[in-house]
Amino acid sequence: MPSPPGVTEQAAPSEAKPAARWYTHGWNNRLSWELILRVIPWVPWFLLIPLHHVTTMLCFACMPRERAAARRNLVRVTGATGWANLKLAYRLFFNFSRFMVAYTELKDLDPARFAGRVEGKAQVDATVLKLLEEGRGLIILTMHIGHWDLGLKLLSHLNVPVHVVMHSENSEEVARYAHEARSAANIEVHRMGSSPLLGVELMTRLMRGELVAIQADRPVGHNVMMTPFFGIPASLPTGPVQLAMATGAPLLPVFVLLGKGRRYQMHALAPMRVERAASGDNGFVVREAMGRMTGAMESVISRHPDQWFNFYDIWPAEETHG
Repeated sequence: MPSPPGVTEQAAPSEAKPAARWYTHGWNNRLSWELILRVIPWVPWFLLIPLHHVTTMLCFACMPRERAAARRNLVRVTGATGWANLKLAYRLFFNFSRFMVAYTELKDLDPARFAGRVEGKAQVDATVLKLLEEGRGLIILTMHIGHWDLGLKLLSHLNVPVHVVMHSENSEEVARYAHEARSAANIEVHRMGSSPLLGVELMTRLMRGELVAIQADRPVGHNVMMTPFFGIPASLPTGPVQLAMATGAPLLPVFVLLGKGRRYQMHALAPMRVERAASGDNGFVVREAMGRMTGAMESVISRHPDQWFNFYDIWPAEETHG
């Protein structure tokens, strides 16, 4: 995300080039999405779990690069190796199958009727509305964990505009499937790099008392910083922290996790505040806030490592085994 006015990028000396994402693989195509969206709704619910296992075993066997990267990440997060690590990786692929199938419900989702399947939604709604009363808007901090698009859909029910900052590596033909599923009257998606004034636009939206949602676990663009993450520096985006510092808007970590069966759990951690440095040196402020942000992410990932859907090397492979 472009830096908001008055915010100097501090990451240049240690900026890291992000690794290629798994989403470029040939299976993420129109045919796959059509099979999921057109066939799954006709499958009886009691057959879904066996179907998840079949697709998981197929992907687990046919995607060795992604499987190996996921296992390396899980070593760093959990310390598990050998058979325990392999089982965790399988559960990760299994949960991703559940994540994809859940898109069949999103397009025509009525958040009011769906809320009964989401534990913790009422508490998160209350926290969001209370923070919005401060009049500075609210930055929703999330990750590629659980089902983030379901979280966006549920937030749209609050009748507050939600501005989602995303970077898509998919073709427009493929990206439109997820876009159509998450679309709602109060959701507007802003693409990374779509405008040099994106930072200014997001600041304006926050000053209007609206919501801005950003995923903070993948480095995109030039606003990145090497930050300790599970004990090893990783390249992470500074955009959420910079936007919070420039506007005074609080940062609220919110996550929707996969529960048992077709149920979900919605969680919000303690809100974060990022104040400008009185001395004008905001470099220290950004680094300190990045540490708090990664701490919040670590607390969720460590409890649900099999729902953190990053199938590429977050850390250099040679350090992951160290």
